[in-house]
Amino acid sequence: MKYLTIILLFITLSLNAQYQKRIDRIKIPEPVKVITLYTASIVLSAVADGLYDNGQKMQAHTLTALGTGLLLASPLFLNMDKDNFWWYLASYVSLRIALFDYTYNITRGLPLEYRGSTSLWDKTLNEFNPPSTMWHRSVFLTIGIVIPIKELK
Repeated sequence: MKYLTIILLFITLSLNAQYQKRIDRIKIPEPVKVITLYTASIVLSAVADGLYDNGQKMQAHTLTALGTGLLLASPLFLNMDKDNFWWYLASYVSLRIALFDYTYNITRGLPLEYRGSTSLWDKTLNEFNPPSTMWHRSVFLTIGIVIPIKELK
């Protein structure tokens, strides 16, 4: 898996160097890049975890490498600076709270609101036992989308 991640990183660097002029002409807005990149990384990681738990380890490792590669390559695509780092982090965490569990449950074929008993996240949710997390997660999804639009231009 280490080698696949390294290969993907070098491919990304190479493509970035080759097509930088084209990307500069397109001018994709920063919020669109942030939301798309983070959502893709989170969904790939959640699907990979679901596949791994279903026994499809090879596909899971590939998707994990792709999700990690997207995060590692994000400084190449995003205009990050030290002043805005916390906004990027807040957006990523909010999107992860909103999307990861539902994507994982769909991949595993579990009920949408299913909570396990082994992960620290699930144990914490079970401890507080909110009635439905769908409303809470929609708030985090909204926050994860609004932060890039308002703060990362």
